[in-house]
Amino acid sequence: MLNFKKIELNDIDSYRKFIVNSKEFSCENAFVNLLVWQCAYNNMMTEVNGQLFIKSGEKGRESFRLPIGGELREGIKLIEEYCGGKPRLWAQQGPILDEFMSNFGNEYTVESHRDAFDYIYLTEDLATLSGKRYHSKRNHISAFSKKHDWSYRTVNAENLEEIKDLAELWYNENSHRLNDSMRCEKNGINIILDNMEYLGIKGGAIYVENKPVAFTLGSPINKEVFDIHIEKALSDFGEAYTVINREFAKNELTEYKYINREDDMGLEGLRKAKLSYKPHILLEKYSLVRKD
Repeated sequence: MLNFKKIELNDIDSYRKFIVNSKEFSCENAFVNLLVWQCAYNNMMTEVNGQLFIKSGEKGRESFRLPIGGELREGIKLIEEYCGGKPRLWAQQGPILDEFMSNFGNEYTVESHRDAFDYIYLTEDLATLSGKRYHSKRNHISAFSKKHDWSYRTVNAENLEEIKDLAELWYNENSHRLNDSMRCEKNGINIILDNMEYLGIKGGAIYVENKPVAFTLGSPINKEVFDIHIEKALSDFGEAYTVINREFAKNELTEYKYINREDDMGLEGLRKAKLSYKPHILLEKYSLVRKD
């Protein structure tokens, strides 16, 4: 029997043992995302017989991730029993989904969700922006450098309060479009910044005239993939997005082969921006529902 509990900060060690050596690339496998988006998605977890189970959503509209670890068939059986036989599953392109399809492919309908695809890049590409395909990105950085005397700094205990102030300023600038999702994100930034070491967070910031104008925060999904959770720049420094993207990859992330910059939520402008960085992988996402 599955007995789910709310995902909390101190669950990270239990969670990490399942994911650290996995070959799963999805941002939804980052513990930080499960934690900070708790207020939006009601993320819950349980561990049974060496398997990790995660569900999201309210009663009657729940979605279950494919179980991680252990015997997949036994895990799916437990989920089906919990749901009364017809669960809604959510899965990402990767080895667990491959195993599921080989065992259950004829029993479930599969629907692709393009708006949820993750954009995954080679770290080397984002850190160097070399070659003709990144010419426009280098031009953005050059234009920013001509206008501003800027520097890059790692986010740490010394400048933590400055980054908190910058985040507050960004949300004040964007107060006209503040909604429940943005409130959840804002609360999540505070959780991340207050627990950087414990959560394995890396952060970087762009400073102009000794003041931060852009910052980014992320954490590893596994030994190969680093996930970008937050990236913000003040409205007067729009080109700083290109600068922080490159500088963070170059200064903090060279130990990782891939960078996951998450999905585009179906927003046309965000999709265009993420495609412009030439993703190495568009990681597909699917809903899976048992057939009648």
